Amino acid sequence: MKATHRLSGLLDAIPGVASGKSRFGSSRKAWSIDGREFAHLHSETLLDLRLPRKMQAALRGDRRARFRTSASEWVELEFRSATDAAEIAALAAKAARANRKSRR
Repeated sequence: MKATHRLSGLLDAIPGVASGKSRFGSSRKAWSIDGREFAHLHSETLLDLRLPRKMQAALRGDRRARFRTSASEWVELEFRSATDAAEIAALAAKAARANRKSRR
């Protein structure tokens, strides 16, 4: 199974998450919670994930993470294997919870 399909399936399984097309002008798949997009694919190996600053700080040493040069809630995460997909999906589940809380 391709890592993209594995990651998509894991993100689709997060409670309360809906999938669809990104609102950021891409026809690629995206995920939202409570109407707020928190993840979308940039390519077959890159997921853009909306993360609070605290969660971003924990990723600073991760070789898969690509940070924006300007202040942003978004971090690109590269995935190529089933292990990468599982680890990023676990992080995405935390991001989904964080994005749900921030809307209340």
